[in-house]
Amino acid sequence: MRVSISLAATLGVMFSGGVGAAFADPVTITLNSWRTEDIAVWQDTILPAFEAKHPDIKVEFAPINTNEYNAAIQSQIEGGAGGDLITCRPFDVNREWIKRGYFESLEGLPGLENFDKTSRAAWSGADDKAYCLPVAAVLAGFYYNADIFKELGLKVPTTSAEFIDVLQAIKKDGRYTPLAYGSAESWQLAYNGLYSIGPAYWKGEEGRLGLIDGKKKLTDPEFVDAIAAFEAWKPFLPAGQESLNYADMTQLFTLGKAAILPDGSWDINQATSTGLNIGVFGPPVPKAGDQRYLQEMPDMGIGINAKSTHKEAAKTFLDWVAGPEFQELYVNAAPGFFAMSSKPVTYKNKLAQDFADLKQGAELTPRLALDRLSAGTPPLDDETWRLLQVMFTKSDVTPQQVATELQTGLASWYGPQKK
Repeated sequence: MRVSISLAATLGVMFSGGVGAAFADPVTITLNSWRTEDIAVWQDTILPAFEAKHPDIKVEFAPINTNEYNAAIQSQIEGGAGGDLITCRPFDVNREWIKRGYFESLEGLPGLENFDKTSRAAWSGADDKAYCLPVAAVLAGFYYNADIFKELGLKVPTTSAEFIDVLQAIKKDGRYTPLAYGSAESWQLAYNGLYSIGPAYWKGEEGRLGLIDGKKKLTDPEFVDAIAAFEAWKPFLPAGQESLNYADMTQLFTLGKAAILPDGSWDINQATSTGLNIGVFGPPVPKAGDQRYLQEMPDMGIGINAKSTHKEAAKTFLDWVAGPEFQELYVNAAPGFFAMSSKPVTYKNKLAQDFADLKQGAELTPRLALDRLSAGTPPLDDETWRLLQVMFTKSDVTPQQVATELQTGLASWYGPQKK
């Protein structure tokens, strides 16, 4: 059986045996991942394709529940176990794992040539070396019910003012909720809200890198304006939005009761589950003619456990993952995840292709707070979740107050912001 979710796989498996480029007997290696929902993708599509070309290497996909993954991996590796291959979180979490010596360096792996420095950055160490191979990124934008838009005579908005006009028109009609959105789960207020529309205000990498090097502060007008633009959504949320969780939002949209769902590309299968006529549009810009920005988040990479005894087999697998065959198989078996390599990929899912088309003419930028800015206490990302939730549930909290508290927290520990 190629997929193992037994107790042994979940707790980590130790392997023995020699390392070599050729294997007299089949070698079995294990891949740890947090994506339990991808079991069928790996079992039915990816692993058979790899093993057909490398019959001397067997790969077991050993997923761990998402919420338990980080702690489980740390416990396993520090106990001398863990899979031969480890799916890598991006940026700060992975830098800590690199610092602790969890990964084998991938320098010299031929397949790395397919990825530029920007693609590798989320999984590089302080020494600028690659420790995980980029696998996939996700995008954020807006799903919309095309039939509702047609019924109400609405056009897809491209500016912030047009976006608010569309929301007001839907609300005035009264038959549909303008936004399938709520604040019960604070993470998506950041990832599907502020981090999605915000880059158009703080100019993507200019603002993000400005925070990292200390040249910009969260109290600067562009960040306050972004928070204010996000707060402007509040009048268009469903009644009781304070208790509306992520699954509820999706259901409200898929049942045809809401016109727009702010969400990520990873939710394509769920958003289309009821067969609605759905389109996607990108984050609106502050005013017509402004540069467009799109959140492209490096979502996952794969690295080699430094304590693995099957590193050569693991490298063979990663070199295959770096190629176009894997990229095309994965992005089409898991629509909503996007290849990060320089090799062209065809997306068979229409909405996935629509999302990919949003990248044309847009400057790409990852989530604001995950690179270095959340490596201390309080983590900027966690604080953003918390304070956006406060703003969306309490009427007397202003965008300026949110920005000020975020800046105070960041400056309390992050060196470049103490200046």
